Amino acid sequence: MLFLDRCDGKRIKRLNPFQKIIPYIMTSRNGAAVYFSEDIDIEPSLHLVKKLNEEEKTTKYTLFSVVLTAIARVLEEKPHLNRYVMGKHIYERNYMSTSFIVKKALTEDARETDAKVYYKPGETLSSVADKVQRAIAAAQSEELSPDEKEMYFLSAIPGGYAIATTVFRLLERFNLAPASMIKSDPLYTSVYIANLASINLPAPFHHLYEWGTASVFVVMGKIERRTVTKKDGTSQQHRFMNFKITLDERISEGLYFARAIDLFRRYMSNPVVLKMAAHKTEEVPETVQEPLPIAATLS
Repeated sequence: MLFLDRCDGKRIKRLNPFQKIIPYIMTSRNGAAVYFSEDIDIEPSLHLVKKLNEEEKTTKYTLFSVVLTAIARVLEEKPHLNRYVMGKHIYERNYMSTSFIVKKALTEDARETDAKVYYKPGETLSSVADKVQRAIAAAQSEELSPDEKEMYFLSAIPGGYAIATTVFRLLERFNLAPASMIKSDPLYTSVYIANLASINLPAPFHHLYEWGTASVFVVMGKIERRTVTKKDGTSQQHRFMNFKITLDERISEGLYFARAIDLFRRYMSNPVVLKMAAHKTEEVPETVQEPLPIAATLS
């Protein structure tokens, strides 16, 4: 490495010898990937979304915006998830973001593009919902994003993709990749999310991209109804969503990942706290909501 730090992150120096050698042993993200499958009760989130959309007319709330707000809170409280490995060294990213695919229209032939949303500490559900809707609207517009413009430009040059990726990887090796390109590239992100629930598909385990710096990939699967037994012994139908989560284990360790996922579950079980400024969720009890007779709004 020519420089210890990068435009998008700072190299972590205070690691124990085991943490330092892991990137030398596991040299790729997919070679270091670990997988989690979590079934999460989304009934409380659907209740909150319905309630807020009935009360407020300026902001559009969706289940997807609840999920992204919960992820932003987890990133804030569990900063190891915002790390990445580059050149056999572990870095701490200097921003929080999520990226996701947006289709121009809900048709098989419609073109796909990416959206990238940046977060500040203390984001609320309202602020995230606004950011997500603006990002989706921009992605669905006819105007090409900077990333799309680059792809079309390179496609017009013979060997353009090969030349560009080779040069960029060389710059990456010396921590000299341009900040402007990293900012617009959706794969240089904290978490990449695929919302397959929006097209009613089950969630598969997804690979991590070797391009970029994303150490976490989350897939949202289709919604299923299950019977839940309450503390008083009565039963009711709740909607659950399966989340498939892929993590680069070099950025932390198993117990940390497990607690981060439990934190996400707690936010989803009591999403009303996402309306307020961030606070420690360990103090927030889980809640149970009566089921809604409505279809889920996903994105």
